[in-house]
Amino acid sequence: MAIAETTYLYTLAGLSVSFVGFSTLVIVFRQSAGGRLSSYDSYFVLSFMQAGFIVTAGALLPPLFALYGLSEGALLRIASAITAIPIAWFVTSVPRRRRQATGGPAPTFIRLFLSLQFGAALALVLGALGRPLGPGVAPYASALTLILVTSGIAFLLALHRVMLPGLTKEP
Repeated sequence: MAIAETTYLYTLAGLSVSFVGFSTLVIVFRQSAGGRLSSYDSYFVLSFMQAGFIVTAGALLPPLFALYGLSEGALLRIASAITAIPIAWFVTSVPRRRRQATGGPAPTFIRLFLSLQFGAALALVLGALGRPLGPGVAPYASALTLILVTSGIAFLLALHRVMLPGLTKEP
């Protein structure tokens, strides 16, 4: 793998770990202020931690496989297949887990972001089948970036429910 590609994936992994850490700080602040953790709080933190760690692991797989001397095509197909599984699981499990935490359906913006994330999983499946959507690492890195960006935006949009629970009915 080229240095630019590896650097991008390592940077993406670092940003993703930072995102995970930041999302957990919300709960620390909430507890420091004397608030109790609700089922939504637990769902909130766990969901963003999961998304962040999926991106982190996915970003580290191609450089790891490159250490074994695999060709770029082979390592991207293997990494795509492995990474698509937890993304698809995450996307399909969020609506059920959210309903359990809140008693209601996911709002439109969450369903939109989950659709985009499922599209990223499908792009990875295509890559695993040897039908990349572009040259080299770009489609793989784009799928992971889409997961991180949509998770980050969803985090910001849902944050008001965690930080200001009395001011909103639905995140």
